[in-house]
Amino acid sequence: MEQIKVLVADDEPLIRRALGTILATDDATLLLNSVQNGQEAVDYCTAHDVDVVLMDLQMPIMDGVEATRLIKAAKPDTAVLAITAFASDDYLVPVLLAGASGYLVKDTDPADIVKAVISVHSGTAAISPSVSTDLIAAVQNAYSKPEVTDEVANELGLTNRELEILSLLAQGKNNTEICRYLNVADTTVKTHMAKIFTKLGVRDRVQALIVAAQLELVDLNSHEINPPHH
Repeated sequence: MEQIKVLVADDEPLIRRALGTILATDDATLLLNSVQNGQEAVDYCTAHDVDVVLMDLQMPIMDGVEATRLIKAAKPDTAVLAITAFASDDYLVPVLLAGASGYLVKDTDPADIVKAVISVHSGTAAISPSVSTDLIAAVQNAYSKPEVTDEVANELGLTNRELEILSLLAQGKNNTEICRYLNVADTTVKTHMAKIFTKLGVRDRVQALIVAAQLELVDLNSHEINPPHH
């Protein structure tokens, strides 16, 4: 199996070494290089074939949000996994909207960091469990809440089952857990997920979660869905 080529971008030498060591412990990942700011990350990704960037957010010269935006614009197939010391900060929603496929805190277990790299490379979002509550707060604080009625879900054509899957997604459940919860086949969940992405106009789970929170289609605080009335 071809190794996942990873670039680490962090302004702290200790963190760069630690992440490099973590990546070296797994045969699935290959550390290409380490850089110390966003501009260097953009330059490296422009010149090289990078699969995943482990992106710190607070860096000099260029922060991780702007670097993510530029990398995704130039190399759409390069996945960005944001990694920060803080579970909650002003960068969370912006970096996800800039195109990051995941968001981890630096005290995440090493094995989970590798799993997250593999996940974002395969097209699945990865978010630290400790971030989920903060993601909810950040989404809600980042946008003024629109006037929402049941018509929103109806206009988008979202079914009750799709809203239920969105709610489970907001709880951080993966496809396997959603299948188990709903007692349906994996292919069924994938089909629903694809329809949800299309109807919300998003490309992945993270974006779906952000849009659903904006539209208040899911009540992320209580993890209860707001189904449309038919």
